[in-house]
Amino acid sequence: MNVLLSIKPKYVDEILAGKKIFEFRKAIFKKKDINKVFIYSSSPVKKVVASFEIARIIDDLPQKLWDKCHKYGGISKKDFFDYFKNSDIGYAIEIKNLEIFSKPIDPYLLKKDFRPPQSYCYLSLDYFENKIINSMPRKKNQNIAPLESGEENITNSYSKQSLDNKRKKIKHIKDRNDELTNMPEGWKVVSFKDILEINPPKPSKDLVPSDTQVSFVPMSSVDADSGVITAPADQTFSKVIKGYTAFQNEDVIFAKITPCMENGKAAIARNLLNNLGFGSTEFIVLRSKGATVPDYIHYYIRQKYYRKLAESNMTGSVGQKRVPKIFISNSLIPFPPLPEQRAIVSKIEQLFSELDNGIANLKLAQEQLKVYRQAVLKKAFEGELTGEWREQQTDLPDAEDLLEQIRVEREESYSKKLDGWKRAVKVWEADGEEGKKPSKPKKLRETEPLIESELANLSKLPKYWYWVKLQDLCNLIGGVTKGRKLEGKEKISLPYLRVANVQDGYLDLSEIKYIDVLETDLEKYRLVKGDILYTEGGDKDKLGRGTIWNSQIDNCIHQNHVFRARPYSSNLSSSYIGYFSQTQTAKKYFFKNAKQTVNLASINLTVLSNLSFPLCSFPEQQTIVQEIETRLSVCDKVEQDIEENLEKAEALRQSILKKAFEGKLLNERELEEVRRAPDWEPAEVLLDRIKAEKTDSSKKGKT
Repeated sequence: MNVLLSIKPKYVDEILAGKKIFEFRKAIFKKKDINKVFIYSSSPVKKVVASFEIARIIDDLPQKLWDKCHKYGGISKKDFFDYFKNSDIGYAIEIKNLEIFSKPIDPYLLKKDFRPPQSYCYLSLDYFENKIINSMPRKKNQNIAPLESGEENITNSYSKQSLDNKRKKIKHIKDRNDELTNMPEGWKVVSFKDILEINPPKPSKDLVPSDTQVSFVPMSSVDADSGVITAPADQTFSKVIKGYTAFQNEDVIFAKITPCMENGKAAIARNLLNNLGFGSTEFIVLRSKGATVPDYIHYYIRQKYYRKLAESNMTGSVGQKRVPKIFISNSLIPFPPLPEQRAIVSKIEQLFSELDNGIANLKLAQEQLKVYRQAVLKKAFEGELTGEWREQQTDLPDAEDLLEQIRVEREESYSKKLDGWKRAVKVWEADGEEGKKPSKPKKLRETEPLIESELANLSKLPKYWYWVKLQDLCNLIGGVTKGRKLEGKEKISLPYLRVANVQDGYLDLSEIKYIDVLETDLEKYRLVKGDILYTEGGDKDKLGRGTIWNSQIDNCIHQNHVFRARPYSSNLSSSYIGYFSQTQTAKKYFFKNAKQTVNLASINLTVLSNLSFPLCSFPEQQTIVQEIETRLSVCDKVEQDIEENLEKAEALRQSILKKAFEGKLLNERELEEVRRAPDWEPAEVLLDRIKAEKTDSSKKGKT
């Protein structure tokens, strides 16, 4: 796979002069098997002037990218940061083996309706070498084929025929084979409209009595993993005949809206009440004209390849994108004789059954690991993991002594802040009271110990342990609020953590966003190593998720939907506090005290502050963390192995489907058997016969 990269002429000149060896991008190729990159020098040059190989691709925050690469970036600092102004992550492509063409290539001679990509697009490996450099004749329909949503489209790389110019052009992704050619004996490449009715007409409102029971299938009833309809509802015909999509047994329903389509929501309608089904208007219905079995179509559209193709052809606004009917109608499919279709479906189901058994075992193991994790955490915070360790200690501190030490440290810290505030006020007064008066530190609030009724619902703790509240141990605050009006004020742009970044026990920093804040906000909200982060909520699984900040990003702050807990004392283990948030005790507390609506739940700082917490001495905290991590590290390794095997299983599933639609799934014996079937006939003959039967039926209907 090669890439065509559009670059402004002034930067191309820097590359050709050897002054620029890093090309900066906001988005980068998702395909990893890039052989060569061709440089398209944009207007007014409009030529392909050179090619290079990729030494490496660096991804980092724009500031760090500049620090690493600016010396050979061939771009001014101002232009660099203007380009990455609204980007959280940037990419630097390092150039090696630059080849400057003695005669630049004019792509408009290669293809009259050539359109240069705004950023980049993919090319076949021989696109320039064989077709231009070696002056070989260009194969018909040899086109640039973009492979990913959001990339610049050139044209359909294997369309059956040109669509009417008045109709919307359909983008196609190049097949994983070079072309849809070299089909097996008896096969034919056809479009969906050749073999299927796309969204057939609704039944007449007089078809059945109005109170007839029918099946109703909302989008939620189509399982994306299994591709089957689960728990359809019963409805009366009169209530659903208007305003819903109609289908019947053996129809294939295919979700056209994002993200349902990308997730794989497609199913075959079966066991419908009175052979009548109705469902979401976001379904496209595919009905066989008699030349294909529905399972064959169903497996074809459940390929990741096909869903990626459909995704690239979606229309509409973000969040409401849909696959247009015209794309479905013109989709191409390898089409075998009917007996071979049935044999392929049977072989797929046999192989998938074996695969599904393995996947079920892997998922069962995942669930068992979750149970094991909770068992480890439960024993840890009930003191069971360190029972023998405590018996070996001769002078173990009491948790009550630690509480007193924390209280003293808090008071000392408050006194220092108060003294600093007094000095700041004097400076402010000496400056003529210009600007806002420094804010006085908030007075320490004494917390009440847990009462008997609260303790009664908590587990019994070992000797010298105590139930306390989280606010006794940590300073808790919310984060910066988005959308504040900061016009006319001194602002800085900082990376910040969102709920999506804070997972249950770990941080997902794959996407970091920036926010404009006041300069004073940095000191107030800056995260420091050892801070414990908690999520306010959202979906119920996001409620009170906690993990530790380890200074992965400089000058990072947090959003108001993420709470920060900072231990008052160095004799408190952040990891110990963080692990407790993953226990069922903490999760049940958050869920019980959360403000809840349909499918959503949230906690506030008051709820978080009052979380009951089992406190033990600092040496025991450290020992508990060590015991937890020793056990969970093994657990993590097993879970990683399971995830890898699940990915391999999905890759194998897609490989089976790929072979099926290439005609390579059945062995010679199986092929011989299907070709002896009494109804075997080449696909072309089958299609002609079905078409003739339909024509005869239509003529009889008119007489």
